[in-house]
Amino acid sequence: MPLRPAQARWFETYLPRSQTVQGVEVLARTGAVELETYPRPVDATETSRLRYFVDQFHHLARAHGADMPHIGAQASHLVGDPIHLANQALHRLRHWCDRVDLAHVRMDQLEAEIHHLMLLRECVEAMARDAVDLDRVFSKSRFLCKCLFACPKQAAQVPLPREGVEEVLHGQDWDFLYVAGLPEKRHLIRQLAVEHGCEQIAIPAWLAGGPEDQRRALQHRLADAHRELAHRKIELRTLREEVQVAQDRADVGTLRWYLNHAPDTLGAGPLNRICGWTTVRPDALRDALAKAGIQAIIRSPRPPAKAAPPVASAADWWAQPFRPLVEMLGPPGRQEVDPTGLLALVVPLLFGYMFPDLGHGLVLAVAALALSPRWPKVRFLIPCGISAMIFGLLAGDVFGLHDLIPPLWQPPLDAPLLVLAIPMVFGALLMLLGLVFAGVQAHWRGEGRPWFWKEGAMAVLYLAVLLGLVYPPAFLLAGAAALQFLGAGIHQAPAGGRRAALPILVGDLLLGIFELSINTLSFLRVGAFALGHAALSQAVLTLAEATDCSWGWWLVMVLGNLFALALEGLLVFVQTTRLVLFEFFIRFLRGEGRAFRPVAQPPVTGGRRNKGK
Repeated sequence: MPLRPAQARWFETYLPRSQTVQGVEVLARTGAVELETYPRPVDATETSRLRYFVDQFHHLARAHGADMPHIGAQASHLVGDPIHLANQALHRLRHWCDRVDLAHVRMDQLEAEIHHLMLLRECVEAMARDAVDLDRVFSKSRFLCKCLFACPKQAAQVPLPREGVEEVLHGQDWDFLYVAGLPEKRHLIRQLAVEHGCEQIAIPAWLAGGPEDQRRALQHRLADAHRELAHRKIELRTLREEVQVAQDRADVGTLRWYLNHAPDTLGAGPLNRICGWTTVRPDALRDALAKAGIQAIIRSPRPPAKAAPPVASAADWWAQPFRPLVEMLGPPGRQEVDPTGLLALVVPLLFGYMFPDLGHGLVLAVAALALSPRWPKVRFLIPCGISAMIFGLLAGDVFGLHDLIPPLWQPPLDAPLLVLAIPMVFGALLMLLGLVFAGVQAHWRGEGRPWFWKEGAMAVLYLAVLLGLVYPPAFLLAGAAALQFLGAGIHQAPAGGRRAALPILVGDLLLGIFELSINTLSFLRVGAFALGHAALSQAVLTLAEATDCSWGWWLVMVLGNLFALALEGLLVFVQTTRLVLFEFFIRFLRGEGRAFRPVAQPPVTGGRRNKGK
């Protein structure tokens, strides 16, 4: 378990313009690269041109989202000039969109034509049944307005008007009204169209002859329209599965990712420069690029003067759930200890000691395990729940019941002073460890000797006082450590201010002793919460046994345990966080670092590879 954060190093790589996007993809997939835009390029013309083509493609694809092909799920690895690829993809998409739009327009026309022919067929059948001659109805006459309307059946609605209507024919699904007259009947036409939802039917010139001829002509026209509509649907389905458009969509998705994460790496020359920070050796980056067929130059020069080097967590996967506790104060700096790995032991111990119950711990662990795929941040509750189960076995406590299993140690209420004393010893050791970490950090900064003579004396003083409580001669060591603290402080003060420094040093010494004492006593709350949990469990059990029926006993036990699980779980987590932050971290951690943020992974999108240059 390394204590020092991983030290990110500066790297620079130069690669051909045609492989810039693919190179950024390869570096991102290593998960060990943070790209840096410093120093910024002088000319951003190339990036602006690329962004224009990508945005145009995105807007056009979004407007045709229902028809855009979705083929497979494959990551893009672009090879070629990015601007040329984006322009070419946009050109192909525009041509594809024109074909899709034309297919939709023609399909709408055919569906309207089929609807019109179906109305005509039903009208012809009704005329033949009622012996109405179509040619006579629409022959030349003095009437300026001759209209045929198809109205949907009006079962429970306003009845159709009769005044001014020459003929009414009743079909299976529609009623057909023949209106003939002078222009003053236009109000009737508007009434039919607006109030009754009627459709005016145009009588085509080819619909002539007798009823049988009309039926044959309509059937022939309907067959042709249905055949062409089926052909257009096949054409649209083929367009929706066009592989090239899916390829272009995948490639432009990668170009969009590239613009969001490395826009300043695209230059106008034959070579482009990519720089940033990495947590691996430059040889590893060179090997990753070479494996992808990219011959790049990798350098590891000194970073720019104004660049802030990031640091990466040194903890393994099992300790990463506790990383948010460290980041509450900020990421550790390059010369600071990373306590993430240690928290994987400290936090579950404190949590489980304050919440010793086998049943509650099992519920917490199982719930966290079930919820962790959706909410990964709750994974820290898994080891905390397991720790609560272990301490529950030691206390013999299962959902507040003390007679289900024999305790491996003893119930907390049987030895309250011992329960309070153990966490104080643990807290003292934890604070001593924090002081040792402060010394290690001073050594890393090259300030180990001054720290040893002054701050180190405070650590020895604290340890000697603790030992003196059980072995009084250790107080002599505490006095010697206090004198060393004062002597080292006077020696480190400026020559002209050493006499004035003595009162300040005495005040610092007293303040340090007072703070360490208060922080040590703070760990009493760990034992107090363990006793409180036992008392609350006993209270729930007493209330349950006071009921007169079995279902009342079960009801009180279930509600009481739910209350204890929710309330105590929250309070114990808050207290654990407080002890870690304000009693342990405050000894050494300043959180002045900048976290290493690897560049986001490239998208996984539909489509195959576009190898265009």
